Amino acid sequence: MKIRLFNYDQRLLARSLSGNNKRNDGIYEGKDKKIYKKYNMRFLFKWIKYKLFNKKGIFYPKFVNRWYEYHQSNLRGSIDEIKKRQSIYLPYIKKSKKPFLEIGFGRGEFLEIVKKAGIKNIEGVDLNYLFYKSAKEKGFNVYHSDALEFLYLSSKTFSGISAFHFIEHLEFPQLFDFLLMCSKKIEKGGTLILETPNIANLQVSSINFHYDFSHVLKIPPVLLKYLLKFFGFSEIKFLYLHPMKGKLKTETDKLIYGAQDLGVIAIK
Repeated sequence: MKIRLFNYDQRLLARSLSGNNKRNDGIYEGKDKKIYKKYNMRFLFKWIKYKLFNKKGIFYPKFVNRWYEYHQSNLRGSIDEIKKRQSIYLPYIKKSKKPFLEIGFGRGEFLEIVKKAGIKNIEGVDLNYLFYKSAKEKGFNVYHSDALEFLYLSSKTFSGISAFHFIEHLEFPQLFDFLLMCSKKIEKGGTLILETPNIANLQVSSINFHYDFSHVLKIPPVLLKYLLKFFGFSEIKFLYLHPMKGKLKTETDKLIYGAQDLGVIAIK
């Protein structure tokens, strides 16, 4: 790999490290010279590290799990509130010998309410180690993995799969792969449950969507509908959830104060 040094200070630093900087070598003697070279080596190492990793973050990877846990606890809503919201999906989950899989289970709200509803055979997968560790300590059968990698490598068939506020974190090719793999991994008559921000609400699409810094893809319901049909899901139902205002009298009201979330029920 070629490292290009752009300015005079960096070129001077490179010369001193290679032993070609006679002028600086003459200034520093003995112990001072060793300290000078050691300092310059540390500077060069930090500069190379910055050039290699600044776009992905130098410090971010170390703190991302803790930051996202903090982010969810403050901007996602309370655990009790999320459980209340997600309980509307329970009637769509059938009891089966096959496990039910929760993708990106986060704080584990849906894992808990499904188990409480009497469906014991439930599994979960999440990339965040702190979420994984917490669910594992609660006794859930969970995996610490990238969700798409998990689906791709798994040989299991599931009675259903749920993914709450997950698909908007994907690029379109990843979304395509995810839905295809769900269609292959869900047994006949099984259910795919999705929830994503409702971008038909202008406040959601222009402001609230960006509260989560890891959001990538805004997905119109029509596009999602035909993707699911393409992959063989027969019955598709949309739930328009959590409006900002109770009574929506006009189309303008729906655009500004309508449903914040879009629920999707798709039967294989």
